[in-house]
Amino acid sequence: MSGEGQGDIVDELLSSVLGGESTAESEIAKEQALVRVRVERRKRHLVTVIEFDSSDVKAIDINGIAKELKRRLAAGGTVKDNVIEVQGDQRQRVKKLLVELGFREENILIDETIVET
Repeated sequence: MSGEGQGDIVDELLSSVLGGESTAESEIAKEQALVRVRVERRKRHLVTVIEFDSSDVKAIDINGIAKELKRRLAAGGTVKDNVIEVQGDQRQRVKKLLVELGFREENILIDETIVET
């Protein structure tokens, strides 16, 4: 009986330790990531483009960030490679939300011009 209980405790400890490492790794990746935010005009519509330059993009969880941004901005969007696209001109709101999600404000660069594509 005591052997079964110890196995459960070991499994629980391992999962908590492994989960803690991935969370810490994610936080470090977010703090070190360089984020570029710009707006593109596509036909008549504006699209906010968020690019992530990081050595460990997988640790950042771009899909989760995109989902949260779309939910909080009440806008549609998509993820392509290391880029999130959100409908509308959302530059300042995106910057504020990225800071809340753990990115460093100094590493978020906003392009004030609108690029025609």
